[in-house]
Amino acid sequence: MTSAEPRGPALTVFTPFYKNIEYFDETIASVLSQSFRDFEYLMINDGPAAEARRIEEKYADPRIRIITTGTPLGLSGSRNAGLHEARADLIAFIDSDDFCEPARLLKQIEFLRANPDHILVGSALRYVDERSNTIGSRRYPEGDEEIKKRLVVVNCVAQPSVMARRQSLIDAGGYTQEFPCAEDYALWLRLARFGKFHNLQEPLVAYRIHRQSGKHRLLRPALRDTTRLKIHAIRHYGFRATPRALASIAAHLVLLAMPARVVYWLFKRTFVS
Repeated sequence: MTSAEPRGPALTVFTPFYKNIEYFDETIASVLSQSFRDFEYLMINDGPAAEARRIEEKYADPRIRIITTGTPLGLSGSRNAGLHEARADLIAFIDSDDFCEPARLLKQIEFLRANPDHILVGSALRYVDERSNTIGSRRYPEGDEEIKKRLVVVNCVAQPSVMARRQSLIDAGGYTQEFPCAEDYALWLRLARFGKFHNLQEPLVAYRIHRQSGKHRLLRPALRDTTRLKIHAIRHYGFRATPRALASIAAHLVLLAMPARVVYWLFKRTFVS
């Protein structure tokens, strides 16, 4: 009589990291202290091996599994590696400068278990500064119909808040290099044809605003890629060229003509308040 195969974790929590580790300990602590406990914490290290060793020695938690790439993969490559290395059918994302609220995983996994026709659940965000002080918040459309209606107008799925069915992400092509500064948005636009989306209205993730963040450093490339992506989605993914969609593209073109510091100020005035 053969013994049964050991059961894998119910969930993979995933963080890619490179040298963006200033706030990483707060991220790790927020994951390991979740009220839901049946998960592996997968990290793809695209940088020096020393940081991986430090994490393993400091936390000594059997749920942590770190893969060091050796050859740099970049953000999209690291995220794809995470999709394929994950051991669970469900995967939750959290970036290395953000952190989870204590019940985040429990609330999202309960939603996906109760709604098998949904392939992705996100949440509202709480914006924090370098010292983790709350400086604002942002909510996104809640139900699938409203999310899909607005998705080509604005990215209304926050990457670090997402929990999704891993195979659906792979079937949609995963993260690609076609739009390198909007690779998450590109995936949501392709994924929209595969099943339903939902955003919980409670802020379950703290999103950090700081000068080293991609939002600050890569603002103009992100605007450029987002503009190209919206046009591509209308032409190739079946999204309609509604007046709001076209107005959003025009607005991006105007923003691209402005100095980056002005655009960043407008972003903070609009969303961080």
